[in-house]
Amino acid sequence: MDVDYLKKNVSDALAEGLKEVVEKRPGDPIEFLGHWLIKYRQNQLDNQKIQNIILAGDQDKELEEEEKIRQEILEIEREEERKRKIQEEILRLEKAREEARKREEAELAASIQEARITNADLIDKKEEEKVEVPQSPIIIGDGEEEERDDDDQSRGSSRSVADSRDGEERPSTVDKESEIDPEAGKD
Repeated sequence: MDVDYLKKNVSDALAEGLKEVVEKRPGDPIEFLGHWLIKYRQNQLDNQKIQNIILAGDQDKELEEEEKIRQEILEIEREEERKRKIQEEILRLEKAREEARKREEAELAASIQEARITNADLIDKKEEEKVEVPQSPIIIGDGEEEERDDDDQSRGSSRSVADSRDGEERPSTVDKESEIDPEAGKD
């Protein structure tokens, strides 16, 4: 085991140190080998520090690159979220516009229907509505009452004299339209 330990940890350093001793042939080879081993160890530590610095720099670069990639991913996600919100807003506005259009169409249809009904009611009321006109009797000579049918019927009106039980005359109804416009009854 001791041999394995020495081979693993010291063999390379001793081999190189002995090679230097043979090449330089110092006056005190043991002192030379001792200083050489100390310098060898110092060089190893310096190289390790340099490697650590390089590794740390590489790690810093990797961390910076990873951070940059994360920032780019976050920016892309924010952009996608913004686009998604814009699309949702567009869809919401289109839906609201469509609902408003349907509501306006329904209101317009309702007002048209109401206007038709109102117009039809007015026409029906015009036809049904009669103006009550009191009829004055025409007295001929000895107090007899005569009907005024001749002139009124030629104009298309519906005047008639109705005698009540007590002898009073009841007013009859006349179509408003023919009363206002005598030409209206001539169809």
